[in-house]
Amino acid sequence: MNRITVVDYRPDPQLDAELANLGYAAIQGWPDQRPFTPALVRSSLRPAGMTASTLALHRDADGTLLATAAVRWPATLEATGRLWGPIVHPAVRGRGLGGALLATVVEVLAARPGVRVITAEIPESRTEGWSLFERAGWRASGTSSLLKRPLPTNEDIPTTVPVRTVRAGEYLDQALATRFGGARPDLGYATARDTYSRWSADSRYVPDGLLLVEGPQGLQGATLVYPLSHSVTGEPAEALIADLITCRHLDRTTAAAVRSALVAAALKAGAAAGAAVARAVVDDADVLATLLVAGFEVADRLRYYAPPDSRGASILTPGYAGWRLGADLPTISTHG
Repeated sequence: MNRITVVDYRPDPQLDAELANLGYAAIQGWPDQRPFTPALVRSSLRPAGMTASTLALHRDADGTLLATAAVRWPATLEATGRLWGPIVHPAVRGRGLGGALLATVVEVLAARPGVRVITAEIPESRTEGWSLFERAGWRASGTSSLLKRPLPTNEDIPTTVPVRTVRAGEYLDQALATRFGGARPDLGYATARDTYSRWSADSRYVPDGLLLVEGPQGLQGATLVYPLSHSVTGEPAEALIADLITCRHLDRTTAAAVRSALVAAALKAGAAAGAAVARAVVDDADVLATLLVAGFEVADRLRYYAPPDSRGASILTPGYAGWRLGADLPTISTHG
């Protein structure tokens, strides 16, 4: 009988390595192929608040990890949590493990009514990934673009705006909270307030990756570069450009100049960290345009899904189209 074990996630070198290996196997050959490391696992599952992320695991009889999913709970009810997966090893796809894990996630979510969750990004080209959610009645909840470009960059992107890195001991919490809150009001007060602590607590964070533009009225813009390398032969190291934000009070010309300067500095920082590929996931049209000018190309469109509301049909039952897990439903064991 197939078993899905539900546990609180706690960082553990062996488990993190297993999750990283599974994740990397699952994305090989797809547009979102990238270094998938224990550091990425820890950054994805690190609690946003006081509640540990919930991890669902399926192993074979020998204990080999074959499939997983996780819920990273939001720090507050006004924020939105994130569903990571389901991730299924290519060797066992088609056995209903993705549907079984999604059903388990629905049960876990049902125990915490009022909590909002959306999926992590799913490439449109990976039809079997997003169709799982559509068959289960999950609702489309936005799109973004996955962009990539090679590094190092040999051309200089002309900029007129100076960019600097964070200084040792510098207090940035309030300035970054204000700028992030202005750029992403949809993410709520708590998320904006914790911007610097979220960024700097990430396992991939390096001070040289936090890039800032200052003006007469204080911080005008910021972005973050997370370098990440993989031990697998042939997988190029990447520099992820994350959360490029500008002051909402800037005029369009100044804002465009700040974005261009931050992207140029991010490319240099990524190359200096040894990255061979720069990567970004964006849903902002202005940031997208700046990246395209800087030599990025759209690798894929990304989809997001949210659970169906209470007025919808049955969320996930053994009879839903696509549930196939042999003759038995999964046995679910839960541990704190």
